[in-house]
Amino acid sequence: MVLPSLAFGAAMVFSRYRSELAQIDAHTVASADILAHELDQSLIALRASLHVLASAGERHRLDWNRELAELQRRYPPILTLIATDARGRVVGAAPASAVGRAIGLDVADRAYFQVPARSGRDYVSDAFVGRGIGRDPLVVVSVPRYRDGAFEGVIEASLSPSHLYDDSGHGGYETVLLDRSERVIHASGGMKLSFMQRAADTGFGAALGALDSARARGSLPVMPGGGRAFVARARTADGWSLYTVVPRERAERGVFERAMLMSQLLLLAVFGSALAFVWYARVLARAASSLLLRLRALASGAAPEPGAHADDAPMPEELQPVLDAIVELSGRLEHAHAELRQSLSEREDEVVQRTAQLREALRELDRVACTDPLTGALNRRGRDEFVRALAAQGARLGSVAVLLIDVDHFKAYNDRYGHRAGDDALRASVAAIRAEVREGVDAVVRTGGEEFCVLIPGVGRARVLNIARAILLGMYRRDIEHRDSEHGRLSCSIGVAMAYAVDELETAMDRADEALYRAKRRGRNGYCF
Repeated sequence: MVLPSLAFGAAMVFSRYRSELAQIDAHTVASADILAHELDQSLIALRASLHVLASAGERHRLDWNRELAELQRRYPPILTLIATDARGRVVGAAPASAVGRAIGLDVADRAYFQVPARSGRDYVSDAFVGRGIGRDPLVVVSVPRYRDGAFEGVIEASLSPSHLYDDSGHGGYETVLLDRSERVIHASGGMKLSFMQRAADTGFGAALGALDSARARGSLPVMPGGGRAFVARARTADGWSLYTVVPRERAERGVFERAMLMSQLLLLAVFGSALAFVWYARVLARAASSLLLRLRALASGAAPEPGAHADDAPMPEELQPVLDAIVELSGRLEHAHAELRQSLSEREDEVVQRTAQLREALRELDRVACTDPLTGALNRRGRDEFVRALAAQGARLGSVAVLLIDVDHFKAYNDRYGHRAGDDALRASVAAIRAEVREGVDAVVRTGGEEFCVLIPGVGRARVLNIARAILLGMYRRDIEHRDSEHGRLSCSIGVAMAYAVDELETAMDRADEALYRAKRRGRNGYCF
């Protein structure tokens, strides 16, 4: 019995080992897709902001230096911004330290001017080194601007490659981002790749030919020194390639340790079961003999015969007389038991049905008690339940982002358009917020009349600022008329703060509230961190 058990256990350990490696491979693929999606969303949000500024320039004569400086303040990853005229001369720049060098600079020969000027489309560059305002490693995004249908210039934003996406909150793997020419835009420190280095000239690029094979993904020699790793690739909307890399040695170490522990536990269980079986077999033999005498006495109405124990009899010979005695007794009690079983079965069905109804009612009552009836967002009780669930995660929680959102000039909106329109506006606001957060993971709470709180666990600062920008843009695009607002439509202001433990949430709420008031003082329809 022991040898078959050991063989079965070894097969289980090996199967578990292969399964965990497959899970690591799947996680690597999913991580690449998630990071590529985050990068796409970040660039979409930036292009949308540049288009909003270009549209404002079409309607008004803007102080470009001031407007670009404000846009850079809202988007910390931006290194520099410029606006040009139709001939490619710089007419505005940010930050202020670059204005003196940039104004009047001729950029008509740059691709970020020529492509929008020629095609009317947005432009996202490959990796390059700046040669006008600075000499930094850059990736640029530019959009055309028009006045009365005529091309009037471009707005260009230069980004640091190290700030394009946030991989700090994922851990456990390295990342490499290549541009359309297969040159390095950004690589985490463990990959030892340099900015603008051609992937084909490195061991990393030479090993990627077999990447499309699922079997090969876990054994590519892409690490410095030829170490093998799990590798996954995702394409961005702009044609870049983002790779996630998990060194096989790092991944297999934990898997091997768990397999060894499982093997040790299995061996202990097998030998323990063998000892327990020997001991229990002896106990069962004695108990079966005694039980046989008692059952025969019960069936016949006579006392057990003395000296009838059969301790030396084999187990099958002892169990058969016990079975005969039980059958004899069961014949006398079968009728009574049948009636009793029928009665108990009916009662059990009724109890199960009523219990299910009660549980469903309790679930619905709990949902209603935790939900704001107008908007469907959580109320304060729902928020407290969510915070308690976060606290239960303890050290595994990580950071929690707090967004306090206030609908701008909502009282004036209610007074002008009526309370029914105000209720519709609140529901539309919650829909705009929910469109940018994760269902079932993040919490959207209505804390007051037009005030909302969003709790987002497990994200970094860059990601939560992208979410805040997306919420602002989502509200703006709903195009809800508001004549008493300086923006002409319904908008909101957002205060953002970070908590790194559940007991810091109240402090983070206070900081987010201060940030919200700063956003209001700066003209609303914006956010402050």
